[in-house]
Parts: sequence; structure tokens; C-alpha cells
Amino acid sequence: MANKDKTTLQTERLQQSLQVVPVQNRGVNRLSTGNQRELHIEVTLIYGTITGLLRRLLGARSKRHYVLEGVGREVYLDIDGRRSFEQLIDLFAERHKLSFFESRALLAQYYQMLTKRGLIVATLPKT
Repeated sequence: MANKDKTTLQTERLQQSLQVVPVQNRGVNRLSTGNQRELHIEVTLIYGTITGLLRRLLGARSKRHYVLEGVGREVYLDIDGRRSFEQLIDLFAERHKLSFFESRALLAQYYQMLTKRGLIVATLPKT
């Protein structure tokens, strides 16, 4: 019985994760460049009280700059705040001739990195 409960819980978590709607962080600025194949973005770093004080004293950066190109640019631009993770997986799989599971593995890892860097946030779908 314990295994069934654990399996059921894992299945429910997977279903919930597929319904998450990734949203681009509104605090991210797109910087214009002449290169259409690259997306230059900048995010303001947020520090706590003590870390913020240390940052100012030491002159540490307050913004971080990223360049997204190729598939990374494509994936980031596909995030529109309306499509669920599952829909984005399907779109990527179809576009790149991958299975759902291959696409999910690639996108989950990439979205995790984008979230960690503060470029996107995961929201729950509106019901």
C-alpha cells in the first residue's frame, strides 16, 4: 500500500508540474543589438539587507547580462505566460522532431537554469 501511495503522489506531482505556466520575469530587460540570432538580456540582481550593503561597499555588480542564442533563444521566446509547461514541451518536441519525454528532459533542465538565474518564474495556471 505504501508503494501505491508513493507512486500516486509522484504521478500527481508530475501532472502538477506539467500544468505550471512559465512566465518571463518582468524585471528582465531586452537589450537591442544588431544581431537577430542573439537575444541579449539583463536582469537586476536582488540582494538582502546585509548582502546589499556588502555589494555596495565592495562595488559588486547590480545587474547580470546573458546572451541567448539558438535553441536557448527560441525556448525563452516561446515562454509567453499563457502556455503551460506541457504545451511548451509539445511545441518543442514537434518543432525538433523529438519524443515528448526527450523534449521534457531538455526543457525541464533549461527552465530550471532560467529560473535559478531569475529570468523566468513558474506560476500556477488560472482556474
